Amino acid sequence: MSRVSLGLFKKHVRADDFTCDDEYLLHVLEAAEDYVVGMTGYTKDELSVIPDEEFPMPLKHAIMMRGASMYAYREDVDSSNLAPLPNSLSALVKPYCKMHGGGLMEDLVNKYKGQ
Repeated sequence: MSRVSLGLFKKHVRADDFTCDDEYLLHVLEAAEDYVVGMTGYTKDELSVIPDEEFPMPLKHAIMMRGASMYAYREDVDSSNLAPLPNSLSALVKPYCKMHGGGLMEDLVNKYKGQ
């Protein structure tokens, strides 16, 4: 289950008026969440203690951004079309990364750990 609802993600990718892609959209959401969580240096297990409503909004948005890219570009691209990740995606994730102190995420994990 993703930290981003299917309904919100469908609005983000402008697919909210049909259901034939729902299974694929859920797949993309899960892969995007794994990607963004991986960028933080934490594991899904480490972050599982944080309730969905407390999960950082910037990370939810980063998941939607990464998912939208994966949804729009479903195949590998040739090297002439490769582009780095948008700065905005990195900017959303960086304050929650372990290697950058991760204080914001550590505070949340510690708040809910052991509950």
